[in-house]
Amino acid sequence: MVNEKNLIKNILSLGVVQVANYVLPLISIPIIVRIIGPDSFGIINYYTSFIAYFMLLINYGFEYSGTRFIAVEKENIEKRNQHFTKILYAKCLLFLISTIIFSISILFISKSPDETKVAIYTFMIAISWVLSPNWFFQGMQQLTLVALFNFITKLVFNVLILIVIREKSEYSWQPLILSLTQISVSIISFQYAIRKFNISLVKIRFRSILDLLWEDRMIFFSMLATNLYTDTNIVILGFFETKEHIGYFTAAWKLMFVFLVLLSLPTSQAMFPYIAESFSKNITKGIEQIKRILPIIIYASLGLSVILFFAAGPLIHGFYGKNFDATVLIFRILTVVPVLSFINTVLGLQTMVNLKMDRAYFYILLSGGIFSVIFNIIIIHFYGYLGAAWSWIIGETIIAIVLHQYLNNKGYNLFEFRYFSPKSVVFEVKALALNFTKKRR
Repeated sequence: MVNEKNLIKNILSLGVVQVANYVLPLISIPIIVRIIGPDSFGIINYYTSFIAYFMLLINYGFEYSGTRFIAVEKENIEKRNQHFTKILYAKCLLFLISTIIFSISILFISKSPDETKVAIYTFMIAISWVLSPNWFFQGMQQLTLVALFNFITKLVFNVLILIVIREKSEYSWQPLILSLTQISVSIISFQYAIRKFNISLVKIRFRSILDLLWEDRMIFFSMLATNLYTDTNIVILGFFETKEHIGYFTAAWKLMFVFLVLLSLPTSQAMFPYIAESFSKNITKGIEQIKRILPIIIYASLGLSVILFFAAGPLIHGFYGKNFDATVLIFRILTVVPVLSFINTVLGLQTMVNLKMDRAYFYILLSGGIFSVIFNIIIIHFYGYLGAAWSWIIGETIIAIVLHQYLNNKGYNLFEFRYFSPKSVVFEVKALALNFTKKRR
């Protein structure tokens, strides 16, 4: 009973995190973009995407590997302290490397003093990634703390930018306020973690930090591979297009991610644990469950895509204003993304990972990422921001085809047309709802 209560609390906490990350900005963004315009919005989003690479490097996948270690050793104070210290020092080392790379690269990327200022303000958030103990809270199964600190950060940030930014020329305050807010909350949460869990920083050898980075390299590389075909198009776009065009593209990209998250949250809570449970019994049952659930996911995401396609105009104009007319077409192109994204999630994370095909899955993602970078350079050069949108679609499509073909070659054909009939889909939805209701009790 206690475990069930903790599970429900953790699910609700994750829900709060998602609301903080994606719903709260919906309050401030429509107001701010009308003040700063597409070009300034594009500058902010461009450097946010560029700095995302340093976020990947500094975090290094510790939110997965570190969380896993603490979850296993949470009762062992000595090991807990050692690992906390190693990750903190590793992040400090990676922050130092990131600062050097950033300082050199900004000399070639920035096109004006104002852009340099935005870039520096945006990079300052890296300090919060070094200090943030969210990975530790997750390992200790204290997700309510993660939710609390995350919610406070986003709430304070949204209130401050609505108060501070009044004119277009003040757009650079946005990344500065975000960074300072995030740093402040990270300092508070870091001190809270030290006191609440009696953490002591211990003396460790530099070699042990390097060993940790070597052990966790595959998680880092997997996350980097995924980033290659999701965020890289924005960075490449910056070499060929104006910041105004980047603003049009990132406006569509950000809004599409909101809908992806809103759909993925109930899906991950209801369907994916159902799939994992089936695989835990035996592989055959797991594969059969995938075959039954895949049509539901495709139909649901396809329905969302159709709605978003026809509602693109009112959505974009209502959210961003009339200055973002060019974003409507981009958004319509990207409405295919939910379908492809969920198919790839089921084929990759839910099937290949459960079948212990982790390495093959990583190489497929890496190959897809490398292809996406090369293809982006070519298509963006000729078609600009529309090319970036089509590149995302084509990249997701190729990955879906390769994942399907790989599984098919291994004897796992997940697409059985008899499960796509309306009668079969309705039956599976009822069974899924019944199973989820029982688990909630």
